[in-house]
Amino acid sequence: MIDATPALFGLLVGFLVGLTGVGGGSLMTPFLVLTMGVPAPTAVGTDLVYATVTKVVGSVQHYRQRSVNVQVAVFLGLGSIPASLLGVATLEWIKANYDEDAVRSIMVTIIAATLVLVGASLIYRTFFMRDRFASPSKPIWDGKSPMSFKRRLFTVLFGAMGGYLVGLTSIGSGSIMAIILLLLYPLAPAVVVGTDIAHATVLSLVTGLAHASQGNVDWGLAGTLLLGSVPGVLVGSRVAPHVPGKPLRVILACMLIFVGARLLLS
Repeated sequence: MIDATPALFGLLVGFLVGLTGVGGGSLMTPFLVLTMGVPAPTAVGTDLVYATVTKVVGSVQHYRQRSVNVQVAVFLGLGSIPASLLGVATLEWIKANYDEDAVRSIMVTIIAATLVLVGASLIYRTFFMRDRFASPSKPIWDGKSPMSFKRRLFTVLFGAMGGYLVGLTSIGSGSIMAIILLLLYPLAPAVVVGTDIAHATVLSLVTGLAHASQGNVDWGLAGTLLLGSVPGVLVGSRVAPHVPGKPLRVILACMLIFVGARLLLS
């Protein structure tokens, strides 16, 4: 018998990603570890491969719409990609020094803390950054003028922080990086989303390949997840203009915080 659960959950996650633009890794990795019983390192690597394919379509579309700031994405990647490989190395060190049960316990704790962080970042993004573009003293950056050394430095450093979490847990390539962009750059919202997705595609690809080289990818499972997620993303994207995104993001954020906090306290 073929287990349709991964495909159905992939459909749900893909739909939510298409509808809200967030939530892929934050939902998929905990599902694989806690519900499917997939070993944490395999769940992380499989999710990154799945996420790469899912995000390629979105990044191509945003590039065609000219809503990707390549300059910002490059400096973000200069920090995030090397740090993500360090995250992969950290996971391999944990695997080499602890037994399977201990690895699961350690990774569940790390994933739970990351879920709380991602949920809090979504709340912050939804309620406290809405007026960022409305202030006359903070005009929208055209994205073409040269970046200052200070801004470049902060982009690389914050990108490294987010990239390390992605390499270790596969969570945060979208939501956390979007917060970094919003904090550092007064870009138009569409450009923030497009730049975030384009950067996340490359980050997930490199990190996913690193995990694959360590045997942390279940290719069959990744394919099953994609069977559901690809149509889910397409449907969610079509429905998105007709559904208010803010309430859904708030519900998703609260769910992530609740699940993460419950895991930390259990």
